[in-house]
Formats: sequence, structure tokens, C-alpha cells
Amino acid sequence: MKNISKKIDRNCRVCCSESVEEVFELKPTPPGDLFLPKDKLHMSSDKYPLTLAICRDCGYLHLPFVLDPEISYGNYVYETKITVGLSKHYLEYAQEVITFGGITPASFVVDLGSNDGTMLKAFQDCKMKVLGVEPSDISEFASQNKLETINDYFSNDVADSIIEKYGNALVVTANYMYANIDNVIEFTKSVKRLLDDEGLFVIQTGYHPDQMKINMFDYIYHEHFSYFTVKVLRQLLLSCGLEIIHVTGHAPKGGSIRAIIQHIGGKRNVDESVEFFIKKEEVAGFHDAKTYMRFAMDINSFKDKLTDLIKKIHLDGHKIVGYGASHSTTTLLHHFELGGYLEFLVDDNPAKHGLYSPGYGLPVYSSARLSESKPEYVLILGWQHQDSIIKRNNKFLEEGGKFIIPLPELKVLGNSIKAV
Repeated sequence: MKNISKKIDRNCRVCCSESVEEVFELKPTPPGDLFLPKDKLHMSSDKYPLTLAICRDCGYLHLPFVLDPEISYGNYVYETKITVGLSKHYLEYAQEVITFGGITPASFVVDLGSNDGTMLKAFQDCKMKVLGVEPSDISEFASQNKLETINDYFSNDVADSIIEKYGNALVVTANYMYANIDNVIEFTKSVKRLLDDEGLFVIQTGYHPDQMKINMFDYIYHEHFSYFTVKVLRQLLLSCGLEIIHVTGHAPKGGSIRAIIQHIGGKRNVDESVEFFIKKEEVAGFHDAKTYMRFAMDINSFKDKLTDLIKKIHLDGHKIVGYGASHSTTTLLHHFELGGYLEFLVDDNPAKHGLYSPGYGLPVYSSARLSESKPEYVLILGWQHQDSIIKRNNKFLEEGGKFIIPLPELKVLGNSIKAV
């Protein structure tokens, strides 16, 4: 496989400081979502460094090693609509932004990283004029549903072409993609260019101060270059001529924030929510390298407990399969070094069925395979969705099977829940 990765320089993306320290070295992994047909498995065999680093000067948490987007998104199969509860959440999100900003019907809304058009559909249902920008082939789903989408990476040139054809956008959204931008300063300046003078830029992104509370380390993968606190996000935006005026916390992805942003000096006041989040972050030490070093030690302790259990089950001759096939399950499988103990994976996304997992080459099937194969144990790799997975597969429990839940605490669920 051609090595098209790149090592960026060690300077901080936000403040350009050279004072950067590595805080959590995970096991090298292949690109997280590179699930491929059997005849292309060789394309996912290469592993790349996966290490978190922090800027000692501004507290920016990030990956210093970056993969070329052509490899990260060349076989991208994630669809927004398959994430449990996200379609409903996006409709509520659209309604809240419209109410907050006093946005009138037929206003122009652009969603960056629009994926399958779920967010576009939410704004369209609220009587807005919508346009998506999505570089992956997933954009075809939106286009098929008559949700106009530009199949390209967002840039100054794309911003200019949108302005020329439609005018400036009154709302620009970036949902769970802002952390995936390498040159985030240039990207943000392009957003400012596109945004109407009285417009709102809305970022919704994973929030690691909440994710770490539930030991969620598997949100760390190659597509996620940045792990933002509100403090760091504010500094970045200010450097680009934008300011955060309102922040709220949300449940998706194990914990998220939504930041509503305007041009500096815009007509809306900055409310108390911004300082509230920043003070909480500072008190909890989320801009301190030691916080993440302790987190790394905690996760490696969980790794030891889980691998001891899996090895024992395997030595006893029991069959184990994994439930979940996503970016995060790739991180979990490789950092915990579990792939060699699993027979196969099951997942509820039909687009993954018949493909093979990155690195380990585990086949992915529908969850119906559980009834056919009858494994004794199922390791729930998508542990954030454990409730819906268990409810959907209650027959597996009734037939004597056991679920292993790795995080936030290791448990084995059979006829009863047992902490390990």
C-alpha cells in the first residue's frame, strides 16, 4: 500500500507554539473506518501512530500525526442516520438554532461535512433553503433525496463559488467534523468569508471533558485531529475574527458541545455560558498534560482487566464475537489488542456487512448471525449503545449467551449483571 500519510511539524495548530508534549500513546492502528472487501484487505494492513499531544501554552489537545484525507475518506461508509437518536437530535438542533438566531423562513443554510444530508433535511423541514458540502461519496445519498450537495472539500474557492451562486449564508453548521480538519485556521477563515454579516456559525463536536468521565478513549482515532475545550475553541475562533456567544452541552457521542458563533462585535451579546464552561475546564485541569497522562494510565488498567478476562474465556474454549464495526471499535480493538480472540464482528449498519475490519481482517455480519453461530460471548465494542444493542438482541441472552461490556466499567451480562 502506498504510504500517503504525513507527519506534520510539532507546532501547535492553534497558537503555533513549539511547546508540545505527548500525553497518551495508543497502539498504532489502521485508518479507523477502512472496512474493505476481502480482495482489498491488503489496503488496510498498514498501521500508523495514534498519539495524543497537548500544547503547554494554550492547552490544545491534538494528534500530531495526520493521515492524508484520501486514505481516511476514500472508502468512507459512515452514515449519520444510522447513529441511534441523531436524526431526532438534529431536528431539535435546527429548531433551537432558528429560535436562538431569529432566523426567518427561506434563509440560506450551509452544512459543512453534510454526510448523508440528515442535518440538511432537518433545516429543510424548518422551511430553510439548504446546501451541503461533503467530500465523500456519502453525499450521493443526500443528492438522491434532492438535498443539493457539493461533493468537495470546503475551502476558500468553494466558499467563493457558493457566494457567487447563492449569496452569503445566514447559518453555517459544522457537526462532528470540525475536529477532523487539519488546517483548521484556514478552514475557519473560509467559513468567516461565507458567513453573512449577521450570520451564525454553529459547531457541534465531541467534548472530551465529558467523554473522559465515562472512560471513553475510543473517540481517539486518525480522523479526529483536534480535541477541543471551549477555552481553546474560543482562542482559535478569535484568531479568525469570530467569537463564541453561546455554548450548550449535549448527549450524542458520549458528550458533545454546541457553540454558536458570530463575527466579532456582532449584534448578539456573549452570554455567561461561555465563561461557565471555561471555568469548569480550568478547575478540572483540562489544559494540563498531567490530566491526560492519568487518563492514559486508567485506560491501560482497564485494558489489563479486559484482556485477562478475554484470554481466560478463550483458553476455556468459548467462542467470542464482537458487536460493532466503526472508527471507535477499531481504536478499542487495536489498543486493547483483542482482534486475535474474536471469531467475527456483527453490526447493524448494512453497509458494513460483507466487509472486513481494518488490520485484523475480521468479517462483519448482520446481528442475525448470532442466532446462527451461537457464540457463548459477545463483546460489545460499541459499548456506548449497549442498551439498544442488548434490547435488540435479548433472544441471545434468553438462549444462554453472555454480553461483555468493556466500558465505562467491565461487566458480564447473562441472566444477571456481574462486575469484573
